[in-house]
Amino acid sequence: MNRRSLFSAFLLTILPGPSYAGFIENIFSKGKSWDVIVVGAGAAGLSAAVEAADNGASVLLLESQPEIGGNTLISGGFYASVDKKRQEKQGITDSVELHVQQTYELGGRLGDPKLVRTMVTEAQESLEWLEKLGMHFQPRVFELYGAHWPRAHIPVLPLGQGYIRTLADACVKRRVELKVKCEVREVLTKDNKVIGVGAYCGNEYKQFYARRGVVLAAGSFAANPDLIQKISPKLKGLTTNNAPGSNGLAMLAAEKVGAKLVNLEFIQCLPGCPPGKKYRVRFHNDVSHFIFVNKNGERFIREDSPRDEFRDAVLSLPEKYGFIIIDDEGFRRAGILVQKEAVKAIEGGEAWKGETLRELADKMSVPADNLIRTVEDYNEGVRLGKDRLGKKIHSLTLPIVHPPFWACYAGMTVHYTEGGIAIDEKTRVLNKNNQPVAGLYAAGTITGNVHGKNRLGANGLADAIVFGRIAGRQAAKIKGEVP
Repeated sequence: MNRRSLFSAFLLTILPGPSYAGFIENIFSKGKSWDVIVVGAGAAGLSAAVEAADNGASVLLLESQPEIGGNTLISGGFYASVDKKRQEKQGITDSVELHVQQTYELGGRLGDPKLVRTMVTEAQESLEWLEKLGMHFQPRVFELYGAHWPRAHIPVLPLGQGYIRTLADACVKRRVELKVKCEVREVLTKDNKVIGVGAYCGNEYKQFYARRGVVLAAGSFAANPDLIQKISPKLKGLTTNNAPGSNGLAMLAAEKVGAKLVNLEFIQCLPGCPPGKKYRVRFHNDVSHFIFVNKNGERFIREDSPRDEFRDAVLSLPEKYGFIIIDDEGFRRAGILVQKEAVKAIEGGEAWKGETLRELADKMSVPADNLIRTVEDYNEGVRLGKDRLGKKIHSLTLPIVHPPFWACYAGMTVHYTEGGIAIDEKTRVLNKNNQPVAGLYAAGTITGNVHGKNRLGANGLADAIVFGRIAGRQAAKIKGEVP
């Protein structure tokens, strides 16, 4: 087997699976230092590694978990970008300026305007970059829950698998070295410049040195319940839909060397598994297809409300959860993985299916007359183009009319921490005086000044890939020596 074939074979070993973990250690090791070290092997980290390698750098990629992919792999996989080619075919009018305005305004005007504009203006080019690398998207876009406009692109492979497979393949072809089960807990400095990281690889502490720069892309702190509770006590006890590597340790390590942390108090939640339940069913993905009701079978907030407002409304309910209702048309459009989630939840008694709304209501233990009246009222609003609660009605909005009807529990689950490390438009990590920390870059959910108090749906992957690419290019530019 020639060496290039060996690279392709090793791609299989770094993709998630029960037999893959830990097989790709020291494949291309050249010693104890590299040009660029990237921390975290999700979309942001993998994108940074590809770009750093394409800019002539040797790259070490460190991942804390046994498998690569992080939150990207288990995400919905939707990518927000203005895309006239797809949108105009569906009769959708959109623009970069509208995307910028919505991202900034719905984030409470707390995101850095330069970062918002960079993300939005470079999202389309990064989408095309992914496609050139071999990523495939469906020809249509839709309005993801919390996105506020139909510009969410749908990958052909389910969830985030397409991103991870495509970017991992690109890394292997560029001879990026990967070490899994290496959790970074220290950022190393010398003469006020970042020169590497310290990590626990299993039970052994190791130091890795970077000649040019370190990119932090280790994710958020959304899977760290102690830190979540300390920052936002009202979220105590909520479940999380994050991968276990989203523990915030790399972020805290950066703070110790001067990185400024911002907007930590803004923590986004999505409909998900309520505390004490077992199943999360994502009937909420497409805002055009569902309604949200309380224990009385009544809508109490428009389904396209900003995610922070939706979170607070649900947490104010006595039960702290509600129910999502869709019809069979919405169910069929939800995709095979969501359908499988629903079947498992039905078997576990946490989702329901009824040939009529009355049958569905009886299974849910909500007042049937109320639920029937709620759905009829909603359908009338769709027909008239004016929803009573103010939900935006457009050509993609579907009434709930096709049996069987489906419902699931939906509480709030911790989804995204808006806060984190402050960066500039070159992804340089900033200190408390807003000056760059030499040699240190960051991208993805570890950063904290892109979205403000509220992230639009599908902006997360655009953020990760746009700024991951920038970070990789920037880190590769600076040449230096490691002692």
